[in-house]
Amino acid sequence: LQSVGPEQHVGSSITTTTVTSTLEDSWFWDPDNNISSTSSSSKKDDNESPSSGPTDLTTIPLEAPASESDIIERLQRQLNEKLQQLKKQQLENALLNEKLGQVSGENRELNENIEELDRQHEVVLENLVASKRDLQAQCSRLEAELKAKATESETALQQLQARFERLEQTHAQTCQDNEKLRTETAKLTAELERIVCENVEAVAALERQLQEQRDERATADELCQTLQAEIEELRQRTADEAAEFVVAVPTPEQPAPSAELVAELEQLRQALEDVRTERDNLQKLTAELDRSEHIGQLEREIGELQNELRSVIIDNSVQLEGKAKEYDEKLATLRQENQTLRESLANEQTAKQSEPGPDGRVGEIIRQFFDLDLTEPDRLAERLQATRDLDAKLAALERKLIDAGKEINFLKAENSRIQHDKDTLTADLMQYEKECASLMKNNDRLLEELENVKCNKLETINENAEDSIVVLEKQLDDAHRLNRTLEEEYREAHRKLEEVLEEKEELLTSVSTLESSESESKARTLALERSLAEVRKERDELAERLQQLRDAGGQEAEQLRTELTSMQGQLTTINEDHASLVRKLQQLQHTSSENVRTWEGKLNEMRQLLEARESELEQARESTAAAEQQQQLAAESERYRAELEQQREALESLTQQKENLVQLVTTKHNESVQYHAEIQRLNQLLQAETERAAPACPDCPALREKLHEHERLTDQIQFLREKSDILTANLMTEQSNQRQALQEKQLLIEQRDGLQRDLERLRQHLLEIEEAHTQETVELQRRYDDTRQQLASLEREVKQSTNALTSASIRANQQAETLQAQYQLLLQQRDELGARLSAADDRDQKNQAALTNLQCALEQFQMNRERDIELATGSIRSELEQARTREEALKDTLKQVQQQLADAKTGLLAAARISDQLEISQVTVASLKAELTKRDERYAALEQRLQETEASQADKVEKTLVKNLVIGYAVAPNASDRQQIMKLISSVLTMDQNECTKVGLHHRGTVGGTGGWLNSILGGGGSGEAGANYNKESLTEAFVKFLEKESAPRATASSSLLNIVTSPAAATGTTSSVGEQQQQQHRWQHQPPRSHRSVAI
Repeated sequence: LQSVGPEQHVGSSITTTTVTSTLEDSWFWDPDNNISSTSSSSKKDDNESPSSGPTDLTTIPLEAPASESDIIERLQRQLNEKLQQLKKQQLENALLNEKLGQVSGENRELNENIEELDRQHEVVLENLVASKRDLQAQCSRLEAELKAKATESETALQQLQARFERLEQTHAQTCQDNEKLRTETAKLTAELERIVCENVEAVAALERQLQEQRDERATADELCQTLQAEIEELRQRTADEAAEFVVAVPTPEQPAPSAELVAELEQLRQALEDVRTERDNLQKLTAELDRSEHIGQLEREIGELQNELRSVIIDNSVQLEGKAKEYDEKLATLRQENQTLRESLANEQTAKQSEPGPDGRVGEIIRQFFDLDLTEPDRLAERLQATRDLDAKLAALERKLIDAGKEINFLKAENSRIQHDKDTLTADLMQYEKECASLMKNNDRLLEELENVKCNKLETINENAEDSIVVLEKQLDDAHRLNRTLEEEYREAHRKLEEVLEEKEELLTSVSTLESSESESKARTLALERSLAEVRKERDELAERLQQLRDAGGQEAEQLRTELTSMQGQLTTINEDHASLVRKLQQLQHTSSENVRTWEGKLNEMRQLLEARESELEQARESTAAAEQQQQLAAESERYRAELEQQREALESLTQQKENLVQLVTTKHNESVQYHAEIQRLNQLLQAETERAAPACPDCPALREKLHEHERLTDQIQFLREKSDILTANLMTEQSNQRQALQEKQLLIEQRDGLQRDLERLRQHLLEIEEAHTQETVELQRRYDDTRQQLASLEREVKQSTNALTSASIRANQQAETLQAQYQLLLQQRDELGARLSAADDRDQKNQAALTNLQCALEQFQMNRERDIELATGSIRSELEQARTREEALKDTLKQVQQQLADAKTGLLAAARISDQLEISQVTVASLKAELTKRDERYAALEQRLQETEASQADKVEKTLVKNLVIGYAVAPNASDRQQIMKLISSVLTMDQNECTKVGLHHRGTVGGTGGWLNSILGGGGSGEAGANYNKESLTEAFVKFLEKESAPRATASSSLLNIVTSPAAATGTTSSVGEQQQQQHRWQHQPPRSHRSVAI
């Protein structure tokens, strides 16, 4: 049956090859682990074309011959339907192109409308400037407000003084915190220096251990070379002595040296297997070292990333130093201005105290402009309060105007984004047209393949065609369903696009409305800009002073950042030292791997030599009796089992080492995660400290809201771009169309909600602007009536004092022009300071985050660095100790091999006396050298031969022994002899206690007479002496001696216990039987009995 199996396998292989060669172009046939060229091309088309979907027709067998034409026609109809669908998609794409053209035209019209609005805005601005020049003549009438402004300025100055004192207190608290941080930094520096010293000591200790290990390896190499030289010398002496000996006649005493030679050979084999086991262990250790090298490479990459981080921190520190200098200069300027203001305030207070009463000029101005007298302070206060309310309303109107400008800018950006989306959609349509063309090409290719299948591959139809038809139809139905699903998704996407376009039109309409309202609000607000100049100036001064105070607080923080940067540099140095230690360890591992390879080469040479000796001794063993061969095979089996156990133990030790390395790597990873978490925590703490230390800025929330709004708009633009990419990916890959369509639907809903919210907010804003405009119109009308009355009175006064009015008008015009110029300059300065403030805030936040990262790293390093170094040192020491232990074991193994080689010399000298056997061994050596590469096969054959020999020899030996024992039992002269023979029979037949009790072996009777047949065989005297000898010697040894004695030739055979032939041939056979009994004895001592028929002597 075993011979028939391979032939059948070959036959089936030939059949499979023939069928494969015949069907290699089939589109539907797919044998096991074999894919045809057509299916490969079909898969390639599936990968290139997004319309192919997950359906793979290459794995379906053909249908029956009777229905193939129907299937081909059905497939043809389906392909035609797909072509029609593709044409419909092309038409829809053309419609989309037309709509996109219309949208682009609308965009152009909107751009033109916006330009027209800008021109109208410029005209309105020119008109407002003209009206402002007319109103500048009336500014002279408002000189009475200067006193009120002076009073307000004094109040504001007092508030600024109080705020400045609070800021000084905050600055003092910040200085105290900085001192604490400096103290902690000094402690960290001392700790880093201590850790660096410990690292240096650890590196020196590791280098000493590395040098010691190198010396030990050099000694082991010299010992191996000496051993190799001795082996070569032994080989030469063996060859010389083998040629000098003559052929000798074998004698009965020769089996003893042969047994000794076999024992020595077994020892050599044991040593060889030990060396091989050590080689396997070294190979596993080399693999572990390679893994540790990979870990070292990862650590080097981490070091490089840390270096990059350090360079970035240094760059930031340089920039912060420059900014700190600028802030110091600004702080000095602020202090000087503060001192000047205090002096001016003191002078004004002194001047007021020295004045006896109100100025007459001031009273005259109040009477001219307000028609009030200084004796009516209540009415004057009411008029001043009304003026302040008007200023507040102007400020609110200005803020609304700024918001409207922002909305216009946002709408312009939205228009640009829509234009970009239109261009993207145009490019997508072109891509879709290309994909449709590629799909048509794929359909043509499929038609050609169907024709080829129809014309050339009809003979490949098998009996399972009906099942393939069902599967094919199912796949076609799936393809139809998928196609319908894709069409629905495409229509849904088209509908969503139309909704987006409609929303765009609504948004453009709202933009035009907002622009018209903006032009009206600008026309109203330009008349009020003149009164806002002083308020803006005061606000800018306050913002500048606040920024300067904030910069003063940030200077100390910058110094701390510099110190932390230096500490980070020290930390990086320590990390580099650690990386150098890791590299040295890798070099040590590399040296160990090279030494392992050297030892493997030497061990291979020793193995070849031992195998040669093994082949010689095995040939000698084969030339002896079959019993010796069986003993050697049994010992060899036992030795292989022992070697297997040793290999398992070595594997367990290597597994333990691997687990230790994995634990070490896991520990490092956890520590890195802890470092990162601590850095994040300290970042948050520093951010909170910064926010607490910084004074409240009235404009910062508004600026932050503007920044968040800008980021939101940027995110929205990026989001719309990603949505366009998702649409493109949906049309290119039909397999993921459904999931991406759902995502796109959700995103469009969110966008629509956002646009709806924006539209509602804009409407609310317009309503608020309209209401404020109405109120301001009423107020302006009232003021206009008052002003007209004042103008009439002034005209009457002008007629009375023309000269005074002319000079006053000239001064008023000059002051108005000066104020206008100052107003423009302050507007420009405000914009510049706002931009600088935003940039400075961003940089300050980044620098504070970097400072927090450094502080976190230093604190974490202070807590965990010492423990990390201790763990690394302990692991390195344990690895060195393990390496030293392996070196000692290798030295012991080499000593054992050397001793075994010395014993082998003695055995070879003893074996040289058997010249005829050596001649046969030399011939066998020549034949076995060619079979060194087939050692595993020889070992398997040897085990099979051992089993066969055991099976055959066991039956033969048992049969002979049982026959002789039965004859001896039959001719035994008395019951005592029969009792002893029965014990031997029970041992040979491996009887248990019950069986021995049945045959009567457990009776405790006394042995009388002359001591039994064994005593007479062994030469004993009385029965007591025979009992003592029986207790001292084992039953097996007694029986062997009995067989040796009975194997000698005798004159008569009447008194013999066993009927043994006395011829020379019979003597030789008896010697062989003795050898077999010895072999059976050896096997019984090393192996448990496997059956009731095994020999257990």
